Amino acid sequence: MPCVLQLTDLHLMTDPSAVLQDICTRVEVERVFAYVRAGIASGRWSFDQIVITGDLAHDEQRATYDILREMLGDWLPTCKLLLGNHDSRPFIREVFPELAPREPDFLTFSCRVGDWQLIGLESHISGEVEGELGERQLEWLAAELRLHAQQPTVLFVHHPPFDVGSAWVDALGLRDAESLLQVATSAPQVKAICTGHVHQEREKRVGDLQLLTTPSAAVQFGVDSPEFSLDSIPPGFRVLYLEDEAFRSEVIRLPR
Repeated sequence: MPCVLQLTDLHLMTDPSAVLQDICTRVEVERVFAYVRAGIASGRWSFDQIVITGDLAHDEQRATYDILREMLGDWLPTCKLLLGNHDSRPFIREVFPELAPREPDFLTFSCRVGDWQLIGLESHISGEVEGELGERQLEWLAAELRLHAQQPTVLFVHHPPFDVGSAWVDALGLRDAESLLQVATSAPQVKAICTGHVHQEREKRVGDLQLLTTPSAAVQFGVDSPEFSLDSIPPGFRVLYLEDEAFRSEVIRLPR
């Protein structure tokens, strides 16, 4: 059974001791990576694909992406990277040329894992916290879905196309969420959309489509909070199990 690891919102910085909201993101991400690697070594998991859904860097420094490349190490051949609002497209293209094709000009991917199709979208808007796909990318997505109409499919994008119940972060969401949902729900093979950005685990169903957000690998936001707040719950990640036509996933958090 194909298995996919989703990591998101690393918020790494060049300074290894730099903190975000009093949390050293490098330490937390290293803990998450070590936990996943231990699970792989023990036979708990075997990942066919690793997808990191944005906010790889927080400081938007090229050196931070060099550090991430070193941290990923032997995972690189199975990795796909997406941009978050904090990321730099030029630096990702420079540091990860094999993961960031020049065409199309947005950073996307479409790949087969077992009998499933995984499609990654770019919601990054330069200089903005909000996200947007845009008409050209939505047209590209619709074409990919027509091309792979027989394959059950999971979409990945940084910004979630639904409100999670925290007013402050919902105001910084995906501007063309309804357009994405229209394309996705028009293609019955799309089983789920997996996202990041909100630093918390949330879920919503639209018909047969699952909409999922995944916790940050570094800093956690408070749930159902009208204003910015943090949660002391440990960092985590999502594991996706791709069975025949069925989609199953779980969020796993580090032990306290």
